[in-house]
Formats: sequence, C-alpha cells, structure tokens
Amino acid sequence: MIFRRLGLLGCLGILACGLLAIPGCDDEPEKAKSPVHSLAGQTVTIAFPAGYGFGDPWRVALNEWSEQTGAKCTLAEYTRSPAGMKELPAGDVLVLAYADLPGIDPREHLARIPEGTQIGEISNGWIDFFPGLRERVLTIAGRPTLVPISCPTLACYLRGDLLAKAALKPPETWDEYQTLLDSLPKWAPGLTAVEPWAPEFRAPMFLARALSDVKKSGDYSVFFDIDTGAPLIDSPGFARALTRTMTQFAKLSPDSGHLSPDDCRRLILTGKAAMALSFEPGRPDEKPIERAAGISLTFVRLPGAREVYDRHGETWGAPPDSKINYATLAPVGGLTLAVAKATPPERAEAAWSLVNFLSTEQFQAALANVPKSVCRETQLAKAVDWVGPELRTDEVYGYLAVTAESLRTKNISPDLPVIGRAAFEKALTEGINAALEKKATPEAALKQVGDRWRALASGFGVERVRDSYRSCLGLAPALKLKE
Repeated sequence: MIFRRLGLLGCLGILACGLLAIPGCDDEPEKAKSPVHSLAGQTVTIAFPAGYGFGDPWRVALNEWSEQTGAKCTLAEYTRSPAGMKELPAGDVLVLAYADLPGIDPREHLARIPEGTQIGEISNGWIDFFPGLRERVLTIAGRPTLVPISCPTLACYLRGDLLAKAALKPPETWDEYQTLLDSLPKWAPGLTAVEPWAPEFRAPMFLARALSDVKKSGDYSVFFDIDTGAPLIDSPGFARALTRTMTQFAKLSPDSGHLSPDDCRRLILTGKAAMALSFEPGRPDEKPIERAAGISLTFVRLPGAREVYDRHGETWGAPPDSKINYATLAPVGGLTLAVAKATPPERAEAAWSLVNFLSTEQFQAALANVPKSVCRETQLAKAVDWVGPELRTDEVYGYLAVTAESLRTKNISPDLPVIGRAAFEKALTEGINAALEKKATPEAALKQVGDRWRALASGFGVERVRDSYRSCLGLAPALKLKE
C-alpha cells in the first residue's frame, strides 16, 4: 500500500537512498572487469610445413584464437624431407602430411582425440567425417587421432557433352573405361585421354588403379600381410592390374608420362582432352584456367572391377556385396592436424581448443590458401568455395558427390602407409617403369618389386613394417594382440 501511494517516482527515490546507505558504495559506477579466460597463461606452439600456402590468413586466425581464449600461440615452420620424416617436428599442434605419418610412429607420438570439455566438437563430430576416411585413415591403432585438412582422392573427369551426343555412358569398370579409350576417335575426334603418370606420381597412380582388383570390403592385407608383414605386391591381382594398365597406357596421350594431376585437369578444362584422372586443387589458383567454351564435365569415381582376387584361395571371383568392386586409394597427398602426445596435460586442453578452432570455426578463413578437400558430411554445402572457379555449380556438386562417395566407402586404403614408405615407393616405381617400357613382363616386374620389398622390410625390421602398416590402418600392433 505504501509503494502504491508514493507512486513510481517515490519508490525510485526510496530505492536510491537505500543503495546509497550500503557500506562501500560511492557515486562512481564500478568498472566492468575483463573476463578471465579458461586458457589464459598457456602458450601453444603450432608446427606447420613450408610451401603449402600457410600465410597471412593463418596468422590472423591464430591471433583471433588468442584473443578469444587468452592463450598465446607461437609458430614453428618446418621443411619436409623428400625422403620422409623420421621424427616429429617440435610443437604441440602439428600440421602433418599423411605420407610422413608411418615414419614418425604415430601410435607412440600422437595424442588421441579427447572426449568432452571445450574441444568436444571434435570428438562429438567424429561421426561427421566420412566413414571410410574416419575408420581407415583418421584412426591410428584403434584411437581417433587425426583431424583432416585435406584428403585428396582421384576422380574421373569426362566430357559429358560428348558422351551424351554419342549416347554413351560414363564407365563403371576398367573394362568399360577401356572401351571408351578404344572408341575415343569416334566420340571425341581430335581429343586425347590423360592420366597423371609423372614419375613422382607413378606409384600412387598404379595403386589407385589396382586397388579394385586386390581389395574386397573388409580386407586389411592389401600391400602387406597384416599378420606376417610379408609384401603382397607381386600377387596375381596386382599383375593383372599392371597388364591392364599397360594396355590402357598405350591409348593415352603420349604426354601422360610426365603429367601431374593439375596438368590433367588443365587439359580437360581447356578442351584438349575428353577423359582425365585428377582432383580439384582445393585452393584458389593464382591464375585461373581459361576454360574452353561449350564444354560440359561429368564426374564419376575411379572405375571398379567385376572380379577381385582372393589371395587365400588364389582364385578370382565376384565381390561378395555387389556386382562391381569399387575401392578407394586415399589420401593421395593431403594434410592433417594432430596434437603431440608429449604435450603436457595443462597445455593439451589449449592445443585441442586450437585444433577445434582451426578445423571447425575458422576452417575456411584460416586455411584460405592451403589445399583443402571435403572430409565431413557438413562440409558438402560449404566446400563450393574450395573447388576451382572453373567449374559450373552443377559440376561442383557432381564432383563433391563423387568425392564423398569415394570416402564414405569402407573399402578404402591409404597410400603405402608403412615405415620407409619412400624406399618402397621408389622400388615400385622402378618396377612400373620396367613394365611400361616393356623391359619386363608385368609378372616379372612385380616379382622384382616383391623381392626388393622383402629386402627393404628385412632392413627396416619386418615386425616394424607390419606394425606401422597396421597402425595406419587403424589396427593395434600385432604384438599387442598377444598380450
């Protein structure tokens, strides 16, 4: 009743007097306090490789993370060795090439992605990564470990306008691919077919082609036996793939022997090729390609095979789950984020916070000039900006769909994920050269490769080769299984 009689102004006056009577209060308003950041006082070192486009956007994003968290970030640029790395670069957060993982023993030196806390977006979003990529590439020795920046996988680029005009369909198998090569003068007169067979890309190019002949879904023993560590490169499955490769290589443009994936992409975009194997660059080109007028592109996965080799029964047969056996070699190059296991616990939370910031909140901004590729379901709608500007919108989504399909399958294998990878790849390249130059039959060439691989495995240690292979396929070391 009293407040009602006094009215609003009177009530405010009483309240004001009461506030003035509170001890410690004065006429000056209290200054707002700066929020205390949970990671304040921590300094995280991030190591990244030179020559991949990390630059000003990278530094701007890292500064923004520091502002948001109160933690500091120091940069450590390192140079990759062509022969592969034998130890981790110094740092807490690491940007690594997939090719370097086997040599640094990731099981022993990279931390598992933790669950909960402030970096929960990574662990909770684990299911968002494409299944094959998640289980066969990002998992190390049974532990979720890697957060991808890029995971390139080859796709088949085709002149869709010319196929439609000739009432032809994109190839589903390598036999159908052969038919298109043979009939190229009819449906694409004056044009060529190109594949990236440059010496530095020759081994992964062959393995990507061969995988559908030798790997069924669920198989782990592809390049090496996961139980014994014995090389499998000289099996009849790889020999058949090399025989087919030789036949098809003869139908390609003579330039294919020194072409890179970027070269092949350029040739089909400029209207000089009707078929190409390549992948999108994942970052803006300094000088976009001037696309030929009137062309339309279609994308499909690398072809599969209707028969796959069973090494246990030493027989050929249809794949168990479908009419066509598709298999993906991935990544073909590419970069990933990880945290060093040696990072102290008090700094590890800050390190994972930074990984989460870079891979989710600031993925596009921080890595604007770094090659990226779609690795998550939720990236499909956003990745339009990462694909080369030369593609039309419908072509962009066609390419992204093919990439997603290639990485969703669990019939996927990393590219030679073993310690001493550079040496094994060199031996394989020499064997492929011998076959393509007709200095040896496919069987004899791969027999020499197999002998060389066995000698290399003996030198590195057969068990070390086996366990590095298992680890990078997501499996625990064989010795651990017996404990």
